[in-house]
Amino acid sequence: MKPLIVFFCVAVISTTVVAQGLKPEIKTGNSGTTYTFFKKQGYKLEFTDKRPDIADASVMLCIPAAFTNVGNNRVDGIYAVSGTIAHPVVINKTLGGICYIEKGNCRIFQSAQGRLFGDSLYHAVKMAKASFFQQIQCIEHGKAAGFKDKKLFQRRGIAILKDHSIAVIESQEPITLKVFAEDLVELGVIDLIYTDMGAWDEGWYRPTEKASPKTLGTDLSQTARQSNWIIYRK
Repeated sequence: MKPLIVFFCVAVISTTVVAQGLKPEIKTGNSGTTYTFFKKQGYKLEFTDKRPDIADASVMLCIPAAFTNVGNNRVDGIYAVSGTIAHPVVINKTLGGICYIEKGNCRIFQSAQGRLFGDSLYHAVKMAKASFFQQIQCIEHGKAAGFKDKKLFQRRGIAILKDHSIAVIESQEPITLKVFAEDLVELGVIDLIYTDMGAWDEGWYRPTEKASPKTLGTDLSQTARQSNWIIYRK
């Protein structure tokens, strides 16, 4: 596992841009689908299993992240928050992607069918006080995953763009994962990890730092059962 130790010592790219609120950018994919980009700008990316307070003015964006296990309402898969691995440790080997968050930024990579999880990773997470969660990786190194799905849902994910900036991106229309991934490759995404949608899709953002939050999502019916969240914090 020695190579993993070297890997996790690589610095996460940071930004010094001063943010003044989230200004959504609208882009259209090759399929004709419209996408909203919420760029992280100078805010910090965080992962939490404690529901953020919508009245907390330091939270600029909040969305569900990992899937929630409908049987026990727990986060689906292994995860960590601020250096602490959640117990019991339950690895979901069908979710190949990892969103690794450190110092307000993130990296997205594959878990090698769960083989990456082990003492080297856990030690690195603890030392860096990092967070991570499992999810579907839709784009890896600028290549869309080979989805063959036919189900239509609004889609959302966390993306790393060609300029190394980070954005939450969501479709405005219901589409397949295949269309979602292929469109976003053409729109400049090099890595993208999915976030929970469907009935669990409710989130919110602030267009300015003093503005009231605006709701994200269309279904919203399972909001009360959400178990974990990604946020942008100022």
